[in-house]
Amino acid sequence: MDMPGRQRGAALLILLALVSVAVIYTVVAGMNRSAGDMARAREQKTYAALAQAKAALIAYAVTYKDTHANTVPGYLPCPDRGASTSEGVAEGTCGSSLVSVIGRLPWQTLGTEALKDSSGECLWYAVSGTYKNSPNAVTTSTATSNMMNWDTNGQFGVMDTDGTSFLAGSTADTRAVAVIFAPGAALSGQVRTHAAGTANCGGNYTASAYLETANAINNSVVSATASAITSFIAGTTSDTFNDKLVYITRADIWTAVKKRSDFANSLRALTRRAAECTAMYGTQNSSGLTDMRLPWASATVLTNYAINSRYNDATSDLSGRLSYRVETSRTNNGTNAIPFNSGGYYMFTNGSYCSYQTDEQAWYDNWKDHLFYAIAWNYRPAAAKPTVACGTCLSINGAGSYAAVVIFAGEKLSGKSRNTLAEKGVLSNYLEGRNFTNDPNAGGNSNYEAAAASTTFNDIVYAIDANLRVHCHPSTNGAMVIQNSTPQTGIAASAPAPLAPPGAPQLPPGPVAPYAACP
Repeated sequence: MDMPGRQRGAALLILLALVSVAVIYTVVAGMNRSAGDMARAREQKTYAALAQAKAALIAYAVTYKDTHANTVPGYLPCPDRGASTSEGVAEGTCGSSLVSVIGRLPWQTLGTEALKDSSGECLWYAVSGTYKNSPNAVTTSTATSNMMNWDTNGQFGVMDTDGTSFLAGSTADTRAVAVIFAPGAALSGQVRTHAAGTANCGGNYTASAYLETANAINNSVVSATASAITSFIAGTTSDTFNDKLVYITRADIWTAVKKRSDFANSLRALTRRAAECTAMYGTQNSSGLTDMRLPWASATVLTNYAINSRYNDATSDLSGRLSYRVETSRTNNGTNAIPFNSGGYYMFTNGSYCSYQTDEQAWYDNWKDHLFYAIAWNYRPAAAKPTVACGTCLSINGAGSYAAVVIFAGEKLSGKSRNTLAEKGVLSNYLEGRNFTNDPNAGGNSNYEAAAASTTFNDIVYAIDANLRVHCHPSTNGAMVIQNSTPQTGIAASAPAPLAPPGAPQLPPGPVAPYAACP
C-alpha cells in the first residue's frame, strides 16, 4: 500500500537525519583518530631524539679514554651552558667537584645534529658530579676526590608521575648518572627570549624557562652541594607541566664499557703492573741484592678511598689493601738507595722508581680500591734478609712458595655492596673464598685462591715469587705463568734472570697486549 505524500516526506526527513548523524560521527571519529595519530607521531619524534641523545652520551663515556689522553672510560661531558661561542659545545669545566650540573645537551661535542623534541626545542641534560669529566680529580687531598670505576654511583633519583615511586634511584646502585629532558613548548610564564649565538636551538640557557615542577619536584634545579642527591620527575602532562625525560644509569655506562675488547685487558695490566712495581721495591733496598724485603700492606678500612696517600703502609700488616705510601716500610728495612719519587716515598706514581707512565697512573688512580695485597712472613720489612729459598711463604691453591700476592677484586657479585665507607672497608665485599678469609694472614703463610671467573668468584691473582718475578694464574689450569722474569727489560722469559744492582735504572714492564694471557 502506498504511503500518503505527507508520510513519505516525513520518512525521508528521518532518513536524512540518520544519514547526517552517521556522516558526522564518521567525520568526527576520523578527526579524533587523526589527532591521536598526530599526538603519537609527535611523542615518537620526541622519544627518538631522547634515545639518540642517550646513545650518544653512552658512546662518549665508552670512548672517553680514546678521545682524552691519559684517562679512563666512564666520563660524561659537561652540559652546554652558553660559555662557548659555538652552540652545542660542552663547557670545559662546570661547577665544583662532585656537584651536579644542568644545561643544554652538548650535541656538537657528542657529534650529533641539534637534537630537538616535537615542539622544535633542543634537548636539555643534567650530569652527576661523580660522572662529569671536569672537575673530577682523584689524587687531591680533599674530601671531594672521586674515582671513576664500575662502583661509582650517580647522584640522581628519577621519580614516577606520583612523585613517590622511583623509576631510578631507590638504592644507591640504581641512581641515574645523567638525565636528558625534552622541554616541550613554552608554558604560561616561561620566557624563552633568544640569546646570542643560538641560531640552531634558539632561546636561552635559563633552565626554569624550559623545565617545570610536578608534585613539588622541580626539574630545572640541581643541588649545588657536593655529593648531594637531586630528584627529577617524569610527571603527567598538564597545563603546567610538559617535560619528557630519559635517564642513564651506572649499569648503562659500565655494561657498554665492559664490551670494549681492551677493557678486561687493561684491568689485568693494572694488576700486573702494580705487582711488578711492588716486586721492584725489593730491588731498591740499600743492603744489597739479597735484601728483597717488600712493603707492609695498607689498612683495609680507610677514611677516603679516592685519595692515594690514604693507602699508607701499616707496621705488621701482612694483608690488606696495596700500599701507595711506604714510608713505614722504608724505615723498617733501611733507607732505600733510590728515592721513590721526588716528593716522598710513594709507589705507583709518575717519576717513581718503577717509572709509572701517565696513562698507567690514571688506571691506578681510579681503580686502586680494587687492589689487595698479602706478604709472606720471610719477606716482611721487619724480617731478616730473605733468601731465594723461601722459608715461611704464601701459596696459591695449595702449591708454590711466594713472597707476596697482589689481587684485583672483580665487579661486585650478587649480595655485595660497596657504596658507603663502611661497606668499602669490608673485605668480603671485594674478595671471595680464601682471599678474604685468610685476612689478617697473621702467620704470613696463608694459602690464597685462584680460579676461573664465575658467579661466585672473580678475583684476579698475581704472585711475586722468591726471586721477585711476577706470575699470574691462568683460568685453564693450576700452573703459574711467569709474566716478567727480567725486571731490567720487562720481557718475559722462561728462566730467572739476575736482579739489577742497586742504583741501576728499572725500565717499565712490557706492553699491555701480553697481559691477556691470564684471566
